[in-house]
Amino acid sequence: MKSISADHLSPNSYFSEPVFLDEKYILLSPDVPVDESLIERLKKWKIDNVLTDGVNIGKSEYATASDKETIEFNLEQDVKNQTAQEETIRFYFDFLTFCKNMFIEFIQKNQIDLESISEIIKKTIEHIKQHRDLILKFNELKYPTDNYLYNHSVNTALLSLAIGNILKLPPHKLIELGIAALLHDIGMIKLPQALYSSKNPLGPQEKKAIMAHTVLGYKILKGISVAENIALGAFEHHERLDGSGYPRALKNEHISLYAKIIAVACSFDGSTSDRPFKESLDGHKGIIDLIKTNRNRYDENVLKALIFAISLYPIGTHVLLSDHAVGVVVKTNPKNPKCPIVRILIDKNGKQLTDPVLVQTSEDSGISIWRALEDYEKPKLESGKTQ
Repeated sequence: MKSISADHLSPNSYFSEPVFLDEKYILLSPDVPVDESLIERLKKWKIDNVLTDGVNIGKSEYATASDKETIEFNLEQDVKNQTAQEETIRFYFDFLTFCKNMFIEFIQKNQIDLESISEIIKKTIEHIKQHRDLILKFNELKYPTDNYLYNHSVNTALLSLAIGNILKLPPHKLIELGIAALLHDIGMIKLPQALYSSKNPLGPQEKKAIMAHTVLGYKILKGISVAENIALGAFEHHERLDGSGYPRALKNEHISLYAKIIAVACSFDGSTSDRPFKESLDGHKGIIDLIKTNRNRYDENVLKALIFAISLYPIGTHVLLSDHAVGVVVKTNPKNPKCPIVRILIDKNGKQLTDPVLVQTSEDSGISIWRALEDYEKPKLESGKTQ
């Protein structure tokens, strides 16, 4: 952790990470501002320095990043360093390559290596714990493929594990959940690719064939002797709490937990990913669609866990703030999904900013998010690109 002079603490300012008195004693969490009484106590105790991994993101008004360490905190770099970003990109692409090879091996040899799947899921669980904000930005990464199932399977596994982590599932259940999520659409492999990659609306018979993939997936997984709850994750991931799903029109308590989690993760990725037959939603609209349009179809606790995992305003969402400034979300707030950290692009006076300026949004004081921006409202900056 960095040492910061107590003289540099200013009332009503925030830090992006917890502030410590020493290696163990925490003074402030990210959602609590510095106040006069804390500054006075530090003086009284004759404490000259405090410790933090974060950066001072200013008062309710904007704090301009004036030093090199603060400039590192932006959309392109992790809070700590560029290495984490590069490591995450490599990890994501390696995971996709693994998934592609896994499906190809199944097609060619009718074999699935559960041991290797279990190992990569364990690595994924650790990566999510260390770099959740980075790894869940997968929609920003373009991976050319001729079969969307590879991306969808990996993305669903990542989201499911992030949800499972928020729900505090024990390690062995997280591993089972990850396997079930990665293999939830394995039954699709038994169908012609032209069927599930069609750019045209499906007819009744084609829809019936697509709906068979959950049954096919269950049979495949039982055929390789996976645990029943893993197989049920694939079998039931299109079931819905109101009984409108398939293949058995199950309701609420009759649907397995893994299936409930995969249903939310699968649906969110489906709505926010490019598909041949539809335009994708941005992350914020994807969340709103699940909450408002389909709320009765999904488990409420799982929906809440997704929101806490990726925020009501996912990273990369362009937002209008309460003071009319425009910014982009750069870090989520696990304690309050409505109040992420935002990088200001255009200030309240309409001026485009060139230096990184960070704001910890807040519902109770300071600056809050008014709403997410539509695509046509996103600023076109001097570089000619939307940031």
